[in-house]
Amino acid sequence: MEAIQDAFVPLLVINNRPGADANILKRFGEPAWNYQVVRFLTAKGKDLIPSKDQVWTTGPLARRMITSLKRRGARCRVICKHL
Repeated sequence: MEAIQDAFVPLLVINNRPGADANILKRFGEPAWNYQVVRFLTAKGKDLIPSKDQVWTTGPLARRMITSLKRRGARCRVICKHL
């Protein structure tokens, strides 16, 4: 958990809700009725890796985390060992 907390900032956007949540869905071209989507973004809001829906288990999620860290150019020795 500590590795994840140090390297990532989680954000939940709720479907079918007006206001800020709807604006974020629109920004990323996500329909309001879609499945949960996991995105890994740069500080400027660009995708590090392609978005993926229905990522519900730890194995695939951890692999996506590692891929995004590597894409970002982060040193992955310590963090990736714990994922």
